[in-house]
Amino acid sequence: MIAYLSDRANAITAVGLLCSGAATGLVVKGHYKAGVALGLWAIIADDVDGEIARRTKNRTAATKAIGKALDAFSDLIFGSIIPAIVIASFISSPASAVFTALLLLIGALRLAYFDYFGLDHRGYSTGLPLSYALPVLAAILLVDHNIAPLELGIVLPAVFVPLSLLHIAPFKIKASGTLVHVLTIGVAATASAGLLITSRAGQ
Repeated sequence: MIAYLSDRANAITAVGLLCSGAATGLVVKGHYKAGVALGLWAIIADDVDGEIARRTKNRTAATKAIGKALDAFSDLIFGSIIPAIVIASFISSPASAVFTALLLLIGALRLAYFDYFGLDHRGYSTGLPLSYALPVLAAILLVDHNIAPLELGIVLPAVFVPLSLLHIAPFKIKASGTLVHVLTIGVAATASAGLLITSRAGQ
């Protein structure tokens, strides 16, 4: 099994999974900014591995299938699990369990749909990609720390309920192309740096 990680694209996907896993451990322990900052690098890995996979010739069907499955696991972690853990930690009522379950169900449904239908010939996907969730969470945490304190127990659910519904909404959005890749990597790297700086400043 390990041999399939020798494929360049799959190796980068594995790095993204390691980032997602470590990020999950951090947010579970309450290190939200550091965890989200690390999770954003999983998004960068997810963006890069797809491009490398498209440019790599003679990949076997098994290598592609395993890479695709690994990619979906990483997407679910950084797109649903990490945001769900962070947001639920700010909700004191039993509604936190319902909210967590909702985010995971929507994330899994989104990924299952994308696994079957994928991108169309123009590089568009149906619904908002899960990769938007963590940058939005990062932006809220940065505003809370640097601009004005927010009531996160109210703000986060108010933002993420409609955002989650957008993941499964029947609209088309550009999800591939040079500009999309540049913006994705730029936003994720910038937000990650901002969170790490504020995390250190808060120590």
